[in-house]
Amino acid sequence: MTSGVNPRSATRPGPLGEPKPDPLAPLQTALTPHAATLRTRRGQNVALAVDGSEAAFIVRSGVLTLNVTMPGTSRQVVAILFPGDVVRSSFVPREADGALTSASAGELWRLRWSVLAELATRDQAVASFLHEAVSRQMARRAIHIAAIGQFNCQQKVATFLIELALRTGTPSAGGGVAFDLPLSRTDVADYLGLNADTLSRTMSRLRSSGVLTHTDRNRAVVRDFRALATLSPATRSLIDIHSEKIG
Repeated sequence: MTSGVNPRSATRPGPLGEPKPDPLAPLQTALTPHAATLRTRRGQNVALAVDGSEAAFIVRSGVLTLNVTMPGTSRQVVAILFPGDVVRSSFVPREADGALTSASAGELWRLRWSVLAELATRDQAVASFLHEAVSRQMARRAIHIAAIGQFNCQQKVATFLIELALRTGTPSAGGGVAFDLPLSRTDVADYLGLNADTLSRTMSRLRSSGVLTHTDRNRAVVRDFRALATLSPATRSLIDIHSEKIG
């Protein structure tokens, strides 16, 4: 089953390697007096509430996961968060346990949701940022749900790799795209709804085909982005969302 993406039109994403504008730069003056800056290390967990009150988190740098544990179940990776993404404590159901986990070293702004909501009523830039951030995250969430429910194993893995390449990739020698693999194999399998062995076999097939290479355990190179793009029905949607992010 193919994605229907024309490999000639699904080129290596445009501004890779060029300096990306900081989507949060216009908010520095409005938000920093009210926000605590949290610098996180890989593997660090961040509680979602502040003194029992609902908190909001804005990702400044790095990659994080949102993890949820429903009663009687094991932990589930439900979302991957990139710079410019927003999380509220209420994104996790009351009967569940939730936490943010740093997949890589990074930085967060944390502030009370009530404060951020009040700022949004007075500052159009803050209101526009929140609206656009949530819209992009919902679009990505829709793609993820579709992938989990409808895509085969190869399509799921390709979709995950394409998003990482678009969000964090830089050009590599020979026209490829290099990017970090911040999540562990277990977390990737969990996020994609796959058995860890199935994930390993799928990654091995991508390497054998020449589409993907590993430079080390936590770094990968997509040697042929066009070839990878043909493997996911979500490629064009992901490129569109990425293009909106970087304006």
